[in-house]
Amino acid sequence: MRTSTGLTCTTPCTLKVGRKDEFIATFSKPGYVTQDVPIKTQVAGSGVAGVAGNVLVGGVIGVGVDVVSGASLDHCSNPVTVTLRKTGTNTAVADPTASCTAAARAPTEVAKSNE
Repeated sequence: MRTSTGLTCTTPCTLKVGRKDEFIATFSKPGYVTQDVPIKTQVAGSGVAGVAGNVLVGGVIGVGVDVVSGASLDHCSNPVTVTLRKTGTNTAVADPTASCTAAARAPTEVAKSNE
């Protein structure tokens, strides 16, 4: 697996990335169709409560710190689970971003092979 930011690992693996970092994870294996998965950021469930708390306690400065630091964000999908399709087959595979909100998925279009 490699990312558009230059990180690589052999799956299963764990990568540490900044909360604000969006990237594409590319999964490949000989004999299988390569799959690109856009990893986007979205406001984490606890991020909404934290931002609301900052509005009440810290005001605009507290909200600004969360936005700049990425403290209110999480990656989607996290974790990423990919099932590769063998080359030459048309077997459907699950969308690894299906659990993400539409807002987290929409900005990036990734070309997928229909082989």
